[in-house]
Amino acid sequence: MPAWLHPPIIWLASFVFFFLSAPARRAVVRHLGAVLPGSSRLSNHLRGLAVFTNFGWTLADAAVYRLRRAHFEWQLEGEDFLRALADARSAIVLTAHMGSYDLGAAHFAHKFNREIRMVRAPEPDKLAAEHVDLALRQSTAGAVKIGYSTEGSSLAFDLLNALRSGEIISIQGDRVVGDVARSAVTLFGRNVMLPSGPFVLSLISETPIYPLFIVRRGFRKYKIIAHKPVGCSRSGLPREQAISGAMQQWAEILEETVRRHWDQWYAFSLIF
Repeated sequence: MPAWLHPPIIWLASFVFFFLSAPARRAVVRHLGAVLPGSSRLSNHLRGLAVFTNFGWTLADAAVYRLRRAHFEWQLEGEDFLRALADARSAIVLTAHMGSYDLGAAHFAHKFNREIRMVRAPEPDKLAAEHVDLALRQSTAGAVKIGYSTEGSSLAFDLLNALRSGEIISIQGDRVVGDVARSAVTLFGRNVMLPSGPFVLSLISETPIYPLFIVRRGFRKYKIIAHKPVGCSRSGLPREQAISGAMQQWAEILEETVRRHWDQWYAFSLIF
């Protein structure tokens, strides 16, 4: 389709899915009430439609890049931290359900010539999972390897070996899916369970955690936001206390970023 047809189709599809996908709509509206305290429910329904529309754009942009190798404009925030990540022997990238990980991973791999091992929650539908895997391989020319969070202890040992071998692994740390390890943090003034696995890996492997987010800025325009690494080391502290402190640091960075880019947080299942 010509590019001028993309906006009306995406807006129409977003409008339809916003009303048909009731559980996702309710989750987004509820989250916005916590992200933007004092906001009205009606306003948050309108904001929720903006979230769905941005999500539609990220899906379309990923397909445009994969099929046409279209040019995208990138802006970097925290470029020094991003370069430190690229230069690190091994690292853990902690991110959220924001922007397009297909585009972000492809851009990072191309710009810095580094491979990434990405940990994802499995798709509930087999055909959808096959599509997502194929799309990611095509977008990144094989520079991204995929592991699934349901693979349990075997995946944990695999990731630990990958870090010790000098790889970069990427994990989404803004929600818990399935039976993965978790711990409580304070997020938007509420007690929330978030994955603790990345922090355990960081502690054991003595590898830094780089918070990194991707947000959409406009038509084929994206921004990578990199933050100062989060340290997860004992430094004389008990193991659980070290992990808890690092997780709360991550929660504060996540909260700050989501408040700035509430229309980019694709949390379609209830987190709190």
